[in-house]
Amino acid sequence: MKSRLRSTIFFLALIFSAEIMPDSGIAEEKKEEILKIGNLALPLSQLPAPLLSFGQNIVGEGDFLGFTYPAYIKGHHKKFSEILTGFVYGIRGDLSLFAYIPVATRFKLDNQCSSGIEDMVVQLEYAYYLAYSHTSINLATIVGNITLPSGSLDKAVPTGFGSPTFLLGFTGVHLDIDWYCFVSLGAQFPTMSDNILSGKRFLYQGGVGRNISYATDRYIFSWLLEFDGTYYQRDKILGIPDPDSGGNSILLGPSLFFSTQHLIAHAGISWVISQHLFGLQNKNKYVVAAVIAWKFNS
Repeated sequence: MKSRLRSTIFFLALIFSAEIMPDSGIAEEKKEEILKIGNLALPLSQLPAPLLSFGQNIVGEGDFLGFTYPAYIKGHHKKFSEILTGFVYGIRGDLSLFAYIPVATRFKLDNQCSSGIEDMVVQLEYAYYLAYSHTSINLATIVGNITLPSGSLDKAVPTGFGSPTFLLGFTGVHLDIDWYCFVSLGAQFPTMSDNILSGKRFLYQGGVGRNISYATDRYIFSWLLEFDGTYYQRDKILGIPDPDSGGNSILLGPSLFFSTQHLIAHAGISWVISQHLFGLQNKNKYVVAAVIAWKFNS
């Protein structure tokens, strides 16, 4: 049973390595060349972004943004709610540090409940490609993170994995005055804990959005339709595959994005449109999430 719970917690960790505040890393002297209209009406740290997908956390050098991220997963005999608190810091214009600590406010699976601190995530992201014009930005990044075992594997519903996990991924972004689109591909690699090795997770994500309204140097308001897929390999216990683990899950849903010079507010819902899980596992139905972020420097 605990291997199935580990898979559920892994699912939470993956979708909540959420993209919060993108910035292209463009040199300061070049930023003025971009027309401040539509999706480009604000500084680059405040531009539209996905809600659930990983990566795209590049911000300007010295930028510091704090955020809180409540989320809720509803499934078959399953209700998981948590709050993530963290920050994004621009080490350079093309390199950022992203970290957060999630807290399970209430994890309920069947008749068992848990709460408490989950596994902490620390991430670095590097923008290795950038092309821009007056009306668009194209960006590609490489993402690497580690999930630290600050949660508990021993609770009735585990709040952690008991050992570190590692993620490596790539993102690609196109943003212009009217449209925003992205793709993200990655894999997460767990390590052994108590003779249990969780299966690798492979992420395939993408989305498209469009500007609704804007005011230059004041606000951006956009919508986004996001696709988040995860393929799970089976867990292994003492080297033997667990038949009640592994599978594939795909979420699809809309969200609304709003930002000002300092504030970012983003909220949405994603439904599980396809889910093939091996053995006896509790399936998910939908995810509701939101993020409130504040940029502390001007």
